[in-house]
Parts: sequence; C-alpha cells; structure tokens
Amino acid sequence: MSIFQSGVLVVVCALLLGTLAQVFGPQKIPWVEDHSRRVELKAAAAGIEMVDVARAKEIVEKGEFLVCDARKIEDFDAGHLPGAVSFPFETREEAFNELAALFSPEQPVMVYCSGLDCDDALLLAKFLQAQGSTKVVLFAEGMSGWKEAGHPLE
Repeated sequence: MSIFQSGVLVVVCALLLGTLAQVFGPQKIPWVEDHSRRVELKAAAAGIEMVDVARAKEIVEKGEFLVCDARKIEDFDAGHLPGAVSFPFETREEAFNELAALFSPEQPVMVYCSGLDCDDALLLAKFLQAQGSTKVVLFAEGMSGWKEAGHPLE
C-alpha cells in the first residue's frame, strides 16, 4: 500500500468515526451555531449582565458608569456613545494601562461594540472582570442599536 493510499484510508476512517460519534454519541456537536443569541448566551454563562438600548441610554445620561467602546480607534473616532472612552479590545492591555486611573473594582462599567455580531465587547467585559471589575454590564446591541434608536453620537 502506498503512502497516498494510506493517507486516504486514514482520512476515510476519521470521517467515518467522526460521523458515527455524531450520530450515536451522547453529546452532539452542532454543525451550525445559532449566532442570533450567541453573545447573550456567552454573557449569561460568564455572569455578565446585559442591558438594552433604553437602559444604555439611561446609563449614558446619568454618567455613573464608565462607558467603554471596544471597537477599533478609527471606528471610535468616526462616532461613539456620548462620554465613552476608547478601549479597543485588540489593544486591551495597553488601553487598560492608559485608563487605569479610571478603574476601581467597584466602578460600574458598560462596554459595547458595533452590534450583536461583534464579540469584542463581550471579550472586553470578561477581560475587565479578570482585572477585578465587579460591576460590568454589556450593551450587546452596541452602535447599531444606538443608531437605530436615533440617539446622538459624539
């Protein structure tokens, strides 16, 4: 048997065993994930409170929360929620060091990004929890929800 034939045999066996495990195994692996509630489910699993547009507007207006925009700086500069600070998830360590004076464990923080299809705010919320923040809320609808509601931007 040639090396090519051996390789084909290994691939066919792996596919067959994987399919059998999927069909007869106790835990099914989803072939396609439902992304419509993905961020919400992951936030709930991490113990992160979700806020809707109305609550986000209230948070922005009262000014009691530090509002963090997890999008890239270019997106932040193009428009952001009033009073928000730029805290790009992709440069979270650097941004956290720059903004450290604004954070304390009890400081309430709201994080957001572009919308429901964006994981950056959720990932930033988890990062902030790991840094000791105890009151982090996630505005998953983010910029798209804010704009849809007709609320002002800075």
